[in-house]
Amino acid sequence: MLNLTVPMGRDVTFECVVNNLGSYKIAWLKMDNDDTPVSEAEIISIQTQIVLNNSNSYQSQKELRYRVSHNNHRQWFLHIKQIKSSDRVAPSIDYNATSADISVDERHRLSIRCRAKGYPSPTIVWRREDNKEINLGLYGGKRYSANKVEGEFLNITQVTRDDMGAYLCIASNSVPPSVSKRIIVRVNFRPKIKVSNQLVGSIIGSDVQLECRCEASPTPATSWIRHDGQVLAPSNKYQLREEHDSYKTKMKLKIMSLDEKDFGSYKCVAKNTIGEKEGLVRLYEIAPPASTPSGGDPMWPTYIYSYQGRKNGFNRSNQNQNDDNKNYDYSDYQQAASTSTAALYRCNDNLMLLTLSFIITILITYIRC
Repeated sequence: MLNLTVPMGRDVTFECVVNNLGSYKIAWLKMDNDDTPVSEAEIISIQTQIVLNNSNSYQSQKELRYRVSHNNHRQWFLHIKQIKSSDRVAPSIDYNATSADISVDERHRLSIRCRAKGYPSPTIVWRREDNKEINLGLYGGKRYSANKVEGEFLNITQVTRDDMGAYLCIASNSVPPSVSKRIIVRVNFRPKIKVSNQLVGSIIGSDVQLECRCEASPTPATSWIRHDGQVLAPSNKYQLREEHDSYKTKMKLKIMSLDEKDFGSYKCVAKNTIGEKEGLVRLYEIAPPASTPSGGDPMWPTYIYSYQGRKNGFNRSNQNQNDDNKNYDYSDYQQAASTSTAALYRCNDNLMLLTLSFIITILITYIRC
């Protein structure tokens, strides 16, 4: 037998096919749900006789909304006139009493409501549309979460940016179909900027790309500001691009055909109604590789550093290790290297500059802390 959904006030007919009935009798029962035991179900009819209130008292069908008919005792039909709310009603969302899309500040309390009508009374279940677990908030210093939450209200004690998204309240009462309401939760917070590469080196004439990562809600207005205070706009010189993923924004600035005046600091700025934040990227010049006369591999200027394990500290040779310097006197460095604690390091100009810049950045951060 199929489930049927009928608007109130309409008539409905249920069909049941029984083969080889023999001496058995047909009874129609009214059950609250599929799990209701037969012993607790309300008896509507036995054969073609209607029974009211389980009193086993048979009454005339003329005065009733129920009627039973059959076709050669094989096909049995239950006819119900003018469906009423008490005849089981599929769930429906009460939009007047259900929350609309909502915005809440981060770390504040969130409470949304979903109310449904139907008979029997529908059960409300909350789920996230992206199937992530629902954050229930902090209780006793511990954060709890669940895959689904049952009840008319969904409460989160301290909402975070990770709680942002679409929530579904699903109402069901064993009368198909189930219905749902989609509620969007937006969490507002001030911008936060992260710069992965704070020092970027490139050679004159090349193209270079600078990046900042931003988290903010509402979506921020973003900009790039050059070291001379110029707010950059898209042009043949500059390409500005953004990639959005929920409350995350990746800001990209591409500078074309670098020249000397392009080197310096660049600020990435993000601003929304909650606050403003900026990050800093420093662009510096590096020397191009030197090419060999024979067209072989480029030769980078190379220096020798030695640490002798005593107060003399680092000794540096500022001589390039090319053929032009093959007659250079290395006796001082050979003597230093002969000590048991001596160690030799070879690096090029650009690696040295990048290493020193990194060390300076670490020292500045340490001093500020």
